[in-house]
Amino acid sequence: MAETRVTPINIGDIELTVTQAGTGPAVVLLHGFPEIAYSWRHQIGPLVEAGYRVLAPDQRGYGWSDAPQGVEAYGITQLVGDVIALLDAEQIDDAVIVGHDWGAIVAPWVALFRPDRVRALALLSVPYLPRGDQSILDRIQATDPDGEFAYMLAFQTEGIEELFEADPIETLRRFHWTVCGARPQGFSSADPMPDGLPPYLNQGEFENYYRAFTRSGFGNPINWYRNLQQNWEITRPWHQAKLAVPTLFIAGDRDFVATTSDGALGSSVSSMYESCTDLRGTHLIEGAGHWVQQEAPDEVNRLLCEFLDSL
Repeated sequence: MAETRVTPINIGDIELTVTQAGTGPAVVLLHGFPEIAYSWRHQIGPLVEAGYRVLAPDQRGYGWSDAPQGVEAYGITQLVGDVIALLDAEQIDDAVIVGHDWGAIVAPWVALFRPDRVRALALLSVPYLPRGDQSILDRIQATDPDGEFAYMLAFQTEGIEELFEADPIETLRRFHWTVCGARPQGFSSADPMPDGLPPYLNQGEFENYYRAFTRSGFGNPINWYRNLQQNWEITRPWHQAKLAVPTLFIAGDRDFVATTSDGALGSSVSSMYESCTDLRGTHLIEGAGHWVQQEAPDEVNRLLCEFLDSL
């Protein structure tokens, strides 16, 4: 078992709580919503055993990291800046960036903003979507405002986090069940939730999420979504930019984000062969949903280690 340490690291204006282990070439693991670094618990040991140094931060606004106030504190330049500042603080020249969900949105922008600091990318669940003629929000509004991605529109509503914070246990349980591969066939978010927890989570593991979001709340994590329009506007210089670093994509075949074209996310899996100049493969894991690295850790670890060893 890899020996891990969890420490606060000062990255300038804030501190990030970072789980670290191992030595060797650096791999940074970026979690998504609503998650924390703990979502990578099944990956850290195998990556260390394969010869890599792993850093998994609770990203800003999450878990035990600092949570600056204000929507503007969670724009793409701040999120990318945190990754670069973490590398600087740890005196790491470059790293492979592995991102899941929102982490898979931030990771490509790290490579686009600072290609000198990124050796490769592995994107889980969310494919690379180049900046297009419409923002994600505008695309959803125009194509399917009541579809699977409508939650991004709902997250723009001021105060919606209060609904989640009224019962964080049920909120988190609902998030995990709604998009996991073990959900009943034909299940929708309007249906009654299955009892208990999804099979990939035990009570102790779920407690880690509950304690983290009891501390942080949901407001600042949702502020990441409230910057989607602004992110599109300020990234105009990278319009239709292609990723030039080695890139891997992994998702579950029961993950609507990777298999639904609404909002131009799912349709981007196949288009990654156009938008990435060195795509090393796209993999859909049978039976897994959106929480792929937790639902199918052995297969995800195998694919990640093979990719890293190929670099």
